[in-house]
Amino acid sequence: MPLDLEALRAHFGRLASLLEVERLAEKAERARELENLSPATREALGRTVTRLSVDGAEDGVGSYARLVLSRAPRGETLVPFHAMSQGDNVRVTFPPGTEPASIDGTLDKVEEYRASVSVAGRLPDPLPEGRCTIDHLGSDATYKRMRQALERAQKLAAGGPAARLRDCLVGLETPEAGTAQDLEFFDTDLNEYQRAAVRRALAADPLSLVHGPPGTGKTTVLAEVVRQAAARGWRVLATAPSNVAVDNMLEKVLVAGLRVVRLGHPARTLESLRHATLSAQVAEDGQFSSVQEMDAWRERLHKRLARRGSRPMDYSERDGMRREADRLWREARKAEEAIGRRLVLSAQVVLSTHGGLSSNHLKGEFDLVVLDEASQAPEPLSWVALTRGARAVFAGDARQLPPTLYAKDAAEGGLAVTLLERLEKTLPEDLQTLLRVQYRMHETIMGFSSKEFYGGKLVADESVKAHLACELPGAASDDLTGVPLVYVDTAGTGWEEGLDELLQSRFNEGEAELAVKLARRLLDAGLDPKQVAILTPYTAQSRLIKSKLRVPGLEIGSVDGFQGREKEATVLSLVRSNERGEVGFLSDTRRMNVATTRARRLSIVIGDSVTISQHPFYRAFLAYAEAHGSYRSAYEF
Repeated sequence: MPLDLEALRAHFGRLASLLEVERLAEKAERARELENLSPATREALGRTVTRLSVDGAEDGVGSYARLVLSRAPRGETLVPFHAMSQGDNVRVTFPPGTEPASIDGTLDKVEEYRASVSVAGRLPDPLPEGRCTIDHLGSDATYKRMRQALERAQKLAAGGPAARLRDCLVGLETPEAGTAQDLEFFDTDLNEYQRAAVRRALAADPLSLVHGPPGTGKTTVLAEVVRQAAARGWRVLATAPSNVAVDNMLEKVLVAGLRVVRLGHPARTLESLRHATLSAQVAEDGQFSSVQEMDAWRERLHKRLARRGSRPMDYSERDGMRREADRLWREARKAEEAIGRRLVLSAQVVLSTHGGLSSNHLKGEFDLVVLDEASQAPEPLSWVALTRGARAVFAGDARQLPPTLYAKDAAEGGLAVTLLERLEKTLPEDLQTLLRVQYRMHETIMGFSSKEFYGGKLVADESVKAHLACELPGAASDDLTGVPLVYVDTAGTGWEEGLDELLQSRFNEGEAELAVKLARRLLDAGLDPKQVAILTPYTAQSRLIKSKLRVPGLEIGSVDGFQGREKEATVLSLVRSNERGEVGFLSDTRRMNVATTRARRLSIVIGDSVTISQHPFYRAFLAYAEAHGSYRSAYEF
């Protein structure tokens, strides 16, 4: 067997083995929850919501329907849907005697005491009146697609465009920079580094990297690459690990007036962008009326079967009606899929999460694959998209958080190393671009991150380098809003961390109280709740703060869940405070890089200097805060 085939088999075989270890670890974790946790505990963790009433049903996007459920407030410490989000896979279990007994769907609108579930199946008719339950579900679908992608990558026909891309990605061939051409840019506001990235992406054969530190506009670069590629007649597949990242690209590409299709469940897409989803476009297609007619006739048959009239139907009549209803269902779905395939094939740009790339609709090859947030996707997940294209552009930031994995063995075996990280070390410099001008943060907020992670190369654009929270409409200037950075030291307060045994996560009661107090001060100073977020690395701390503060619009959450987001002002609680000087997973300093770069105008950090200064990174941060006059004591508040 030739060496290249041996190398391919070894590479993809190793990834497949690590992926299976990870799949089993996640499955075991979910099984432990179901076996060991009571319904009350699962509800406390946010995995289950019970005692829900059905408020009604609504028409959703395309062929989906929405089931609306709610629970009256009862003075809970935490609101029922505190740990669930739009786009989560769930199962709704109906009261005993209901047919069907349960139905799987996707959370759509999620409020404190009310949520709607988007479903493709048949809803109970009539709708049940008893109490329902929602359970958060896991899924093997993405693992299955990753396994299939690894097999497909290994078997790509030699000599083809996709095979050359694969061979360059695994190090069997050497990519070339190509000759960059002069371009007429659609976005005339691009800076010199962004323009260089676009030129390299279009000239590279077959791949290039765009390194995008926080706020430097990497998604803006990708949108320009997509527009330029479409202008050349290229068919483009744009993907990312998260729905938020895909929606960010979609929003920027839609303004170009291209033929765009967004794959995936409409409930996982921002409501303002749902018109671009495949489901919405199928529903608007001229041929969809035949699908509606078949679905309507099938529903009439179901109602006749459920009706108990004076003349009972014999077995053959009922069986015939059931078989006809099943035939109508199959024909309607076949016709619906045919419309979808036609729309996808005719699109200039197809957007999806990696895990949402289904072979049912994704027909044909692509000239270019664009991967955003490439530093957050495990390598097998990236291959789901990469096997479908001849060229690729990776954009991401290896200095921010890596993919979340369940299996320590899989992570240590190499699954935690993304393609972007690996390529950063092997690709020549003329195939990589570091974006250097950032458009989000005051230069003081940016400065520490730039020095520690990017060699001091970042520059704050004039439009943001000196902006402050007190300059926002309606905001007053005080000792918080009038400065960009505040470190509040809790040393000496006695606010030691605790361990939530249930969550296996840390919390700090004193820091939680202070975070709430500081957030309220920002609101009292005139900031809109939607402009403020309270962040923390620990789930238990996030949950504790949520129990103490409920302000519509003000977000409270984990650092990991806020990657790719930004707010005008953030309050960050580091939590760790112990005599041993242990900082736990704060030692992954990429988490701090994300945490301190979410704020545009004001970053407030709360922490115990005695504990965190035991780590050299945090010792350097404390020195930076002091050098910029940003050091405060918790006693002041």
